[in-house]
Amino acid sequence: MDLSKNFYAVASGNVVRISTLEVDRRYPIIFAQHLETQFGPSVLLTLQVDSENSAKVFLPKCYTEVFRDEGIENINDGTKFYHLVYRGRKSSGDRSYILSLEY
Repeated sequence: MDLSKNFYAVASGNVVRISTLEVDRRYPIIFAQHLETQFGPSVLLTLQVDSENSAKVFLPKCYTEVFRDEGIENINDGTKFYHLVYRGRKSSGDRSYILSLEY
């Protein structure tokens, strides 16, 4: 496990809304974690925004079960490297996000 990478991911970055991410941009995921929030279980991702900045985003609840412990460990120890891509909303009145996970 890369301790400095994990420390940086936890200690830095502002929490932002997914809708503030740039559409169709590939954001490298540098850290992932399961959290228990006041609204129930959730997944918090730390994304690399540029060479000096990161941002944290809470994924919609429907993705909580997708990110299992093994997948999170693989991301955090550098075994797997993924990008989160925000594709926009399903429709103008819909609050649902379209997301993809790419290598």
